[in-house]
Amino acid sequence: MLRRRTFLGSALGAAAISTLPGRALGHVIVPPFKLFDTHAHFYSSDVDKYPFNARTSRYGPEIMVAKAMRFPQTPKEVFAFWDESGIGKGAGVQYSSTYRFDNRYLLDIGKEHPDRIVPIVILDPEDAKTPATLEQMATQNKIAGVRWTGTPTPVPGAAPGPAGMANNSDFPFLSDKAQASWQAANRLGLTVVLMPIGGDTRGAMRKVAEHAVRYPNVNILLDHIGFPRPEVSKDFGLSPEHYALAKHKNIYYKYTTLLLEQLEAAHVPEKPFLEHMVKTFGATQMTWGSDVGNTPGSMFRWVQIALDSASGLTQAQQKAMFWDTAEKIHVPGGRGPARG
Repeated sequence: MLRRRTFLGSALGAAAISTLPGRALGHVIVPPFKLFDTHAHFYSSDVDKYPFNARTSRYGPEIMVAKAMRFPQTPKEVFAFWDESGIGKGAGVQYSSTYRFDNRYLLDIGKEHPDRIVPIVILDPEDAKTPATLEQMATQNKIAGVRWTGTPTPVPGAAPGPAGMANNSDFPFLSDKAQASWQAANRLGLTVVLMPIGGDTRGAMRKVAEHAVRYPNVNILLDHIGFPRPEVSKDFGLSPEHYALAKHKNIYYKYTTLLLEQLEAAHVPEKPFLEHMVKTFGATQMTWGSDVGNTPGSMFRWVQIALDSASGLTQAQQKAMFWDTAEKIHVPGGRGPARG
């Protein structure tokens, strides 16, 4: 089980304690296993070699560039956080806010640190070149998967549906034009990380279920557990479409610091939220991600909150969520074609 260790007698201990939430003051949770961080962002201040393309940043391009120049997230910085927090390795998730579709920095550091960084790239799902690029990156760069995110695109001529169930928009990565990219990911046995932003979340979850059936050799990993609204109901805002995903065993759910931020802002306790997600989807379908490089504040603190929220789970469930499942679905180069 997770255990608490008093952090005394060191500058590191004093600094760590000062960042902890009040309920854990003076103690650090130390799990008896390493953690796998499925959501780490890397970026360099070397703009000559790796120029920024920050137009998709939620902060605005100027603020994002200034942040990246002053506080770069290179392996040096991220590994220091990982080592302090007991994180053995993780997925380097391409950061659209700094590099958009230019994956060179991630691929370069992934090559330098193959024992710790497993690359998850971002490519345009509707680009006709993406299937071949995925093939090349799986072979040459040992990527484990691709991340597709964004807002919906209006569908001309489509009529709006009932309130909250609009059908006149679609996400590019779930469109007909994206199917060749999905076919390539299925052939290679890659993980596809999805983050639909805004729009019809329930409709998006229905399409995710359809894609899980259509592409059974793809492991679909839903960023932020598909954005439930934890403050709106006793079951933490999971829609019927979220619940329907549970029967698809190639769909996985990422428990992230972003969710922890939202829970904290809404005054929703983290522990019952996580326990409900594990009860709904199963610990073997869950992973954890720090969102380092994007999340403000003390990363050590956020790791401690995540671990504390899992303290009611069994040790087997904890290890599944914080290591085993992530290790299983982040396969460098992909798993290859399905057998049988």
